[in-house]
Amino acid sequence: MSKIIDIEERLKQEQKKKLQVDRAKKVEMVRKILQCTRCLSRCVKCGLHFETEQIYRRYRGFRFCDSCQEEYEEFVRLKQEGAQPRHPWFNRQWRRTWETWLAYQQALKEYGESPEFLDLVREVEWDR
Repeated sequence: MSKIIDIEERLKQEQKKKLQVDRAKKVEMVRKILQCTRCLSRCVKCGLHFETEQIYRRYRGFRFCDSCQEEYEEFVRLKQEGAQPRHPWFNRQWRRTWETWLAYQQALKEYGESPEFLDLVREVEWDR
């Protein structure tokens, strides 16, 4: 009789483990979206690490390295003026890349502000 396993206790332990794994997944997802995609120490476009003095410099809401900022300024200039690009590799596909990247940034912003995501953030915060 000493080898009898209490099935109810075992089921409770398994359920507890499952809840811990689910919570860990939620926490990791929230961390990636809130922390990694908006990292202060990296260029938001290419991921280049900033020097300390560059961390707080922003350009039109984005934190770009010098190279990406230069490209973004050229993209905006071309879009506004319809002018000729300064470099031949700033072609239609390059412009499409920037347009797609900006759409992705907007989608991330909207997702981070969605009621469902905010509920997830609150849930993760309250479970601490």
